[in-house]
Amino acid sequence: MDRAPIDSALILTTTRIFNRPGMPSPASPLTVVGGLSLFQRTILTLQRGGISRFIVLAGDETEDLQRQLHADGRIRASVRWLPVLEFSPGDPRAWEIFPGLFGASYLVVGTGAVFPASLVTRVRQEAGNGEPLVVVRDVPQPQSRDALNPSTGLRTGSSKPEGRSREPGDLAVLEPSSAEGGVATTLETPATPTLDVDLMVIPEGFTASGWATPQDSPYPVHAAFERAIRQGQGRVLLLGSDWYQDVCAEGTSGPAEAEQTLIRSLKGGLEGFVDRHFNRRCSRWITRWLLRTPLTPNGVTVLATAVGVLASVAFGVGGYAAGVIGALLFQLSTILDCCDGEVARLKFKESAFGEQLDVVLDNVVHIALYAGIAWASYEGNWGPVALLLGGFAMLGNVAAFLVVQQATRMRKGLDPERRRYVESLLNSLVSRDFSVLILAFALVGHVDWFLPLAAIGSNIFWPVLAWQLRSPNTSARA
Repeated sequence: MDRAPIDSALILTTTRIFNRPGMPSPASPLTVVGGLSLFQRTILTLQRGGISRFIVLAGDETEDLQRQLHADGRIRASVRWLPVLEFSPGDPRAWEIFPGLFGASYLVVGTGAVFPASLVTRVRQEAGNGEPLVVVRDVPQPQSRDALNPSTGLRTGSSKPEGRSREPGDLAVLEPSSAEGGVATTLETPATPTLDVDLMVIPEGFTASGWATPQDSPYPVHAAFERAIRQGQGRVLLLGSDWYQDVCAEGTSGPAEAEQTLIRSLKGGLEGFVDRHFNRRCSRWITRWLLRTPLTPNGVTVLATAVGVLASVAFGVGGYAAGVIGALLFQLSTILDCCDGEVARLKFKESAFGEQLDVVLDNVVHIALYAGIAWASYEGNWGPVALLLGGFAMLGNVAAFLVVQQATRMRKGLDPERRRYVESLLNSLVSRDFSVLILAFALVGHVDWFLPLAAIGSNIFWPVLAWQLRSPNTSARA
């Protein structure tokens, strides 16, 4: 019978689960990384991964942690607080009490690291058979002359022979084979993987009375998990494509390094070449600064819009210098337009309203841009033709905006081939690559060359996209 997914977690704020000799002590749960304290980030990550109940083992910082939690409206989970002095992680008797408090299997997590919600989701998916499970970075190679599996780095010749059940000493490894789950591989190996990722699952009965020996002190869970893995009674889940970054109080794994890891983990949506290879590289430096300010993601969106409108004013002034300044300001606006999403994801402040605000204000900037360039061209040597082209560009932009909104709602219901084509069209529209084209025109003193391109391109794009969104019945008749 399938077990219900794990929905509970024990959070350790004063110590690690696993003892790593020579490793600096973990950073305080109040340490800020990426605009949030480690405590907030841990709970929000677990909550996004599907955890809805928490027990927090806290020490001297309990009151500060409670204030943070009560002030954060995003944390909707049930939280219970226990004093670490009475429920010490080094006391086996405390671990005998926890199963009764949860009533089911539960996660154990420390606050001395940052990690993605996708890792929590994988752990919950793989922890349904009642065995203890722990996440590891790597698995030691078994002593064998058989060939290595090039895709996993594991010796395929040491895999469990067909028909043989797992025996004590075999190591069950969950290798990631997809975003949804993993494939279990059993290895015959006397070695125990290094337990250094503070993310594990303790099933019911694992810490029943007498579960630990006197020799297990002062890290009974560490010793018990190593023993379970050696005896073939536990499983390990490889990090795979996920990541896990320790945050230490001192040394090279400090808050700055953890923040860099968080920012590097960010992935944009529909992006062009310039976004991937230039704008995102620049935006991450600005994002690190923005995280230290009180600006919200929507505030960053408004800031990007203000810079974009200022660029359009510069274009409207006309002249070579104003054109170059306008192009540089517009490039800065596109970089800031990357920052709002990065700040939102890092601070867990994504919202449907923020997404729509970003889209609407992007279009405001584009319309202002066309108006500024058209006015300067009109004042120059283009005359009324410039105003006509500017009007067509703005009209095309508004039509494209409306069609894109419809495409965003409909694309999931399209057949695979049409959906791929629609997403390709959307990618070309939302791409900010044309900012570089405007800069190139400005450097040669001809920003006005962009005007006919925008007027023609926008009015070709939206009819093509609208045609792809026609009903399946229309497509069949055609």
